[in-house]
Amino acid sequence: MLFNNIFSKSYDVVIVGAGPAGCILAKTLSKDCKTLLIDWSRIPRDKPCGGLLVEESKEFVKKLEMPDSVLSSPKTINMKYLDWDNNLEKTQKRDFFNVSRKEFDYWLLKIAKNSCKVSSNTKFIDFYENPENINVLVEKDSRKRIIKTKYLIGADGALSFIRRRLAHKDMRYYFAIQEWIKSPQLEDFVFIMDNEVTDFYSWLISKGEYLIVGSAIQRQTNLNQRFETFKKKLKEKMNIEGRNVIREGSIIARPASINDIILCNEKIMLVGEAAGLISPSTGEGISFAMRSGEACAKAINESFDNASARYCELCEPLVEEIKDKIKKANILGIPEKRKEFMEGK
Repeated sequence: MLFNNIFSKSYDVVIVGAGPAGCILAKTLSKDCKTLLIDWSRIPRDKPCGGLLVEESKEFVKKLEMPDSVLSSPKTINMKYLDWDNNLEKTQKRDFFNVSRKEFDYWLLKIAKNSCKVSSNTKFIDFYENPENINVLVEKDSRKRIIKTKYLIGADGALSFIRRRLAHKDMRYYFAIQEWIKSPQLEDFVFIMDNEVTDFYSWLISKGEYLIVGSAIQRQTNLNQRFETFKKKLKEKMNIEGRNVIREGSIIARPASINDIILCNEKIMLVGEAAGLISPSTGEGISFAMRSGEACAKAINESFDNASARYCELCEPLVEEIKDKIKKANILGIPEKRKEFMEGK
């Protein structure tokens, strides 16, 4: 009965993906807007992620009065850069919020539920545009249904099906591998650069009694071999090792130019990583997800019949941020340039 109640009517907005982008979008939309939020996973969902909120995210969640229960230990964390290629080390006082990604996403979903209907374990299959609306094909409990909507929003992450249909092009993708090990707590988020492992970066993040040991590695390379090289160096250089309790992985998009950012057509909009709104220098995506989700909702609220154009306008500052971070990524990926950059900071 619940399935029929959700999928038997038309909507103004259907959002695919209940992560930070989709949830903030749903929460910010006017309650007069009939909205459906779907996600393929079981809720509360969990995503492999370092779970650090940078300055832009911190300001965002403070407005929403994020509860302390979402935070891990240590609650705030600074940042240490280690450049193993050049034997350089730098620490920055950043006070990032250190969150449990599962609890964080679940909290966002709870505050979004007041503004929309939510369906978990719901597979998005395809969509078909026509002059009046968009027909969205979904599957839940082995039953398929067509939903009609005025706007379709892709908040479905790096490998967004909606993006691939809209843009007919892919970005660079990296595979993030991380292991949780039992370890004494570190005071800093450790950002490690070593081109023998990856031209992106590796990381160490404490979560209570666990330490997340991770690396974002080019998909075309021998992922496991490079990750094992990283762990071997970690033992040699920092005396950190341990039996992994959890091993997990995910795909990370890494835009190489602003041409990789695809925001919308007339009736379809992309938010967060699906749009290519993710930092190519650090892989940080939560702040871009929340800000683009809010921008998309504001565009629909302010100008329903012309929301796509308004969304592009509201995203201009985010696109400029990505442009600057692409320049930084191009420096950090080359040891010689990175040394000059870090010594000059």
